[in-house]
Amino acid sequence: MSKPIAKGSAKVWNAYYRYTARQPPRELLIQTLNHLEWEKRSGRGMTAVELGFGAGTDALELLKRGWQVVGIERHEGAAKFLGRRVPARRSSALTTVVAPMEGLKVPATDLVYASFSLPFCSPTAFPALWSSIRKALRPGGHFAGQLFGDRDSWCGKRDMTFHTRRQVLDLARGLKVEMIREVEEEGMSFSGPKHWHYFDLILGNHRRSK
Repeated sequence: MSKPIAKGSAKVWNAYYRYTARQPPRELLIQTLNHLEWEKRSGRGMTAVELGFGAGTDALELLKRGWQVVGIERHEGAAKFLGRRVPARRSSALTTVVAPMEGLKVPATDLVYASFSLPFCSPTAFPALWSSIRKALRPGGHFAGQLFGDRDSWCGKRDMTFHTRRQVLDLARGLKVEMIREVEEEGMSFSGPKHWHYFDLILGNHRRSK
């Protein structure tokens, strides 16, 4: 599975969407949905907010499983690309929003899914975004996504956010940790070889409804 590029022009991003559209849904999404189905909470009538949907492959998987999907992406080209991929019978279940993560107020939802997107939020805006994600989770809702670690080779880029393991644990405090998996490996990004250090997260909000 190809992972994101650090930044690039609209032409580069469009090439990235075409390339990743050939890939299957990400393993973390499948693991999360299987976990929710194990909890006997199917996607029927449930809402997912995907932050940074890219080529839209994961959004299509959510739609196929009966979820209502709000996809948020800063690149207008992504919304157009996804719009061409959505089957007509499922188009009414998808809402796309073109907006940056900085300053975003995440709508109330059963699942916030952010595959390799949150690290691209600026460090100054990340705390407010994370707070908005937590507040958006309905009772029984979940967050699934990745955070980049402090040994990632992109660490130090001023417009990106990175975390130590201790900081990741602090961010998860108050939520039920379904999974925190630390990954460190040599690999490829769309823009070339790099050292990857990231955390796969599945976190649950187990507050009761009032």
